[in-house]
Amino acid sequence: MKIVIVCAFDTYFERVRLLKKYYEEKGNEVLILSSSFSHRKKEQIQSDLVDISISTKPYYKNLSIDRLYNHYEFSSKTKEQLETIQPDLIHCLIPCNSLCKTMSEYKEKHNVKLIFDVMDLWPETMPIQTLKNHFPFTLWKNIRDRYLKNADYILCECDLFKEKLNLIHYESCSTLYWSKENLPLDSHPELSDDLEFCYLGSINHIIDIPFIVQFLKECSLYKKVRLHIIGNGENKTDWIYSCLENGINVIDHKEIYDPEKKQKIFDQCHYALNVMKPSVVVGLTMKSLDYLCGSIPMINTIQGDTYTLCEEKDLGWNVDTLNYKKAAYLLCEESKECQLQRRRNCKEAYYTYFTYESFKMKLDEVYGKILHNG
Repeated sequence: MKIVIVCAFDTYFERVRLLKKYYEEKGNEVLILSSSFSHRKKEQIQSDLVDISISTKPYYKNLSIDRLYNHYEFSSKTKEQLETIQPDLIHCLIPCNSLCKTMSEYKEKHNVKLIFDVMDLWPETMPIQTLKNHFPFTLWKNIRDRYLKNADYILCECDLFKEKLNLIHYESCSTLYWSKENLPLDSHPELSDDLEFCYLGSINHIIDIPFIVQFLKECSLYKKVRLHIIGNGENKTDWIYSCLENGINVIDHKEIYDPEKKQKIFDQCHYALNVMKPSVVVGLTMKSLDYLCGSIPMINTIQGDTYTLCEEKDLGWNVDTLNYKKAAYLLCEESKECQLQRRRNCKEAYYTYFTYESFKMKLDEVYGKILHNG
């Protein structure tokens, strides 16, 4: 079969690599079609992963008409490219939402199988609570919802998205978690009597920095607290100043890509911070996988899948504005053995849910259904 993987954003390239590997292992010809513009970097990019790069108009603000136009342009040009390629199967990552419309239109006129793979909910995941129910955000959402079920199969990045899209009982839909090819490294925890936390990733507008500082300050009532930051972002400087003003020491490691160097930092820290603003609708993040792969328990505010895993598998603490004071006190009283057991739990959860093998098993089910119904 000739398979085209459509992905508008470099943010999802890790998923695309695994999809390409999976489909090629099945003996298929696979083409990757993506945008030349990076949503994350706001600049033109090139990637060896991409076979066909679609040129689109740049945008520099996430909340802008230019952004919506960029998505529309990509969706339209993608449809034109498919007319030339004539694929047997389209695996299309969503967002952008306008792809739901153009891919549905293409499917209607061609003998092709279509999978929509929902990676994010826009505008639901954006911290713009007062604007989500107004134009143009309602239009943005409705384009996705109207055309989503035209696919032969729908994948969702987490169970929470299935719930929000009213797909829990929809037969042709299942959850395909984020996965990573790399396996956990050997972990050798060296935990001090102080309380050490780490944060990995971009420090952007969806991270709940005031709550993190509030929580760390509460912990500092019982133990000396130190925060390790691995990453950069527009709010990083303000976060560091806020921590220092509240008596929290900060070690800024900047960006680290070497897994062994990251693991050494994880091994120094008691907990990793997985904290986003309450208005953000997300059930699982790549950050969560990085933490679990690093065998480090989480301080978690994310709802849905991560909350459930954290609770049922004892992967750390689910905290909020109501329980954070009690949680801070209790975790400061924890024994070293409790900490080490949680680290073992994290590693086990990673192997169970988030390796390439588990990714393959889930895709095998979907692939079999698609072929059987073909």
